[in-house]
Amino acid sequence: MKFQPINRSQVVAALQENGPMTKLELAEYLGWTTDKVGTTISTTRNLHPEKIFRVVGHKSITGRRARDVSIYAAEAGPDVKKKPVDKAKRRKATEARYREKHRAIISARNQVANASKHGKKAINPWAQLAPPCLRAHLSASAAL
Repeated sequence: MKFQPINRSQVVAALQENGPMTKLELAEYLGWTTDKVGTTISTTRNLHPEKIFRVVGHKSITGRRARDVSIYAAEAGPDVKKKPVDKAKRRKATEARYREKHRAIISARNQVANASKHGKKAINPWAQLAPPCLRAHLSASAAL
């Protein structure tokens, strides 16, 4: 009787049941840590290259700096080649997320800069961060 590692068989069963998944998705499905899933997959891929697991695609991660995540399937064959990263496109998307997240602060800085350029008295840049019902009071107290 041939020995079949328990962890490997559970990962193979999960991939066959649900289709291709990332290590994080496998860890959530099996209730394991990502380290355990990663060790199981990498050990199997080192011992049996292109026989049990293969990379069928890559998924980009947004919101944090990270490499593209591999999507694994329980099938034999060579891995799919990773597409080259368009650094300019990725940088543009990162900057757009930053601008959206910090829109109020950027706008407040621009208002202060524009007021000083035109020789006007600087307004309270944080007034737009307050609830609308309090903004009138903030501008009135700034005028005093």
